[in-house]
Amino acid sequence: MNISVLMSVYKSEKPSHLECALQSVWDDQTIKPSQIVMVVDGMLDKELDMVIEKWKKQLGNVMTVLVNERNLGLTKSLNKGIGVVTGDLIARMDSDDISDPRRFERQVKYLEEHPDIDIVGGSLREFNDSNSELRVRHYPLTHEQAVKYICKATPLAHPTVIMRRRIFDEGLRYNEKYRTSQDIALWYDAVLAGYKIANIPEITVNFRFAGDVFNRRSRAKAWNEFKIYMGGIYRMNGLFTWNYTYPLLRLCFRLMPPKIVRAIYGGGIRTWFLEGRSGSAAVGR
Repeated sequence: MNISVLMSVYKSEKPSHLECALQSVWDDQTIKPSQIVMVVDGMLDKELDMVIEKWKKQLGNVMTVLVNERNLGLTKSLNKGIGVVTGDLIARMDSDDISDPRRFERQVKYLEEHPDIDIVGGSLREFNDSNSELRVRHYPLTHEQAVKYICKATPLAHPTVIMRRRIFDEGLRYNEKYRTSQDIALWYDAVLAGYKIANIPEITVNFRFAGDVFNRRSRAKAWNEFKIYMGGIYRMNGLFTWNYTYPLLRLCFRLMPPKIVRAIYGGGIRTWFLEGRSGSAAVGR
């Protein structure tokens, strides 16, 4: 099965981060993708352009570059990229993360052995510039576990997933009504359309965890995420269900001062709530 890597880059990205991300999905992989689709979301600075030009020269026809004349946001950029992918599988990749060298090998093997699974993710390890191993996030391994879990938090880490292209050929797309949290909306749409999702237990991606992430999370994003969860639960479970408790608690958590959110995230409370255990490993987002 051929793999198309789907990425989007914005002007705020650091050139060194983009360089590492591209190296991790090409030079370092035990299985090479047949295509890398890079959506340039608006004007970039000279250094970022140079990184893309370097890789385009090195990879030739393997790399497809699409340029948005203005910033359209991640949702529309991903849908634009989906329109030109040629691989049987689509691997998502963020422009500042680092894929594990055996990521594609392991996920392709899983999909070959589980033809009923349409989207597969995996565990991810958080890191930053001063610490290469902050914590590991694990996700539900089976479709049944993921469906049960989706009302609490995302059952898939977006940067880790590989999706069968046929789900998009059959009409699925990222919902452009949502500029953020578009991945969660897609998971609900996929499950409700009858597609199956799962995860492998191995670490697939090293996720760059910025120190100011809690300060950058806006109230607008929190409300947007809340609407996605509430709408998804309604479509899955109807009007009368206790599952609405989870997005309500999540919204309260998101609207807390950043210092409190950081303390809860770094401690064991959040892990206990989502996973029922304590420790440095966490589930979900």
